[in-house]
Amino acid sequence: MKILITGGAGYVGSKLAQLLEKEHQVEIYDKPRDILNTVDLIRAIRGKDVVYHLAALAELSYTDEHPQETYVVNIEGTNNLCRICAEQGVLLNFISTCCIYGDPLETPSTEDGKVNPTDTYAMSKAAGEYIVKMWHLAKGLRYNILRLGTVYGPSPQETRGDMAIQIFIRKAKKGEPIPIKGDGKQSRCFIHLEDLAKGLAAVTEKGVVNETISLAGGEIVSIQEIAELALKMGKSKEIVYLPIRKDDFKYQNVYLGKAKRLLGWSPTIRFEDGFREYYDK
Repeated sequence: MKILITGGAGYVGSKLAQLLEKEHQVEIYDKPRDILNTVDLIRAIRGKDVVYHLAALAELSYTDEHPQETYVVNIEGTNNLCRICAEQGVLLNFISTCCIYGDPLETPSTEDGKVNPTDTYAMSKAAGEYIVKMWHLAKGLRYNILRLGTVYGPSPQETRGDMAIQIFIRKAKKGEPIPIKGDGKQSRCFIHLEDLAKGLAAVTEKGVVNETISLAGGEIVSIQEIAELALKMGKSKEIVYLPIRKDDFKYQNVYLGKAKRLLGWSPTIRFEDGFREYYDK
């Protein structure tokens, strides 16, 4: 198949491209190319079978500080992708986030359940999901919405230095105090990049269309547990506690049954094993 990946040079996109290139023709659409440049987008999407749309502003502190830019890139940019894919009959796989469940209103959080985004980035992704569905209803856009858990692990392109795990590893290797924002009880369904890339690729391999699917880790791991693991493995002597991020949420429990049923996919890498491998890279 002919596949376009927006954001394909980024942390997740580069790993997905590396995997898909084994079986398909893959084109990367990334900086300096711009998802706001519709002329360039039309040329890139023309003749493709599938588009994976990963390009977005994703660093939480940046999106909080720049809501207008976040709106333009994450929402207007997504609308551009939807319109062009609808016009050209191309399947759009929109990359969303399990963070739209926020402080969960139901547990476990399911694809058809309630969402409760608590930060600017998650809000923009929730809006993007509705834009995708709008174009499906109005113009027959074929789509999938893929909600990703918090990702970790080595990538061909290490670009997410703002993530807690990457920060903890850097600090531990340097012997610096490991910083936790809040009390460390915040938990997430962390997913290893290898598992995630396989799940994303399976969407194409299985021919799934017009579905919303969560791809997250199978374990609920707290920030405190990760910091203690980094402390044990590295040179650091202490954990320091900082003010909590203003829009952080405390708990996450993501249902993965739909991914298993539709894709034959489940995460296989235990968190501690994946963390240790990542640390040793």
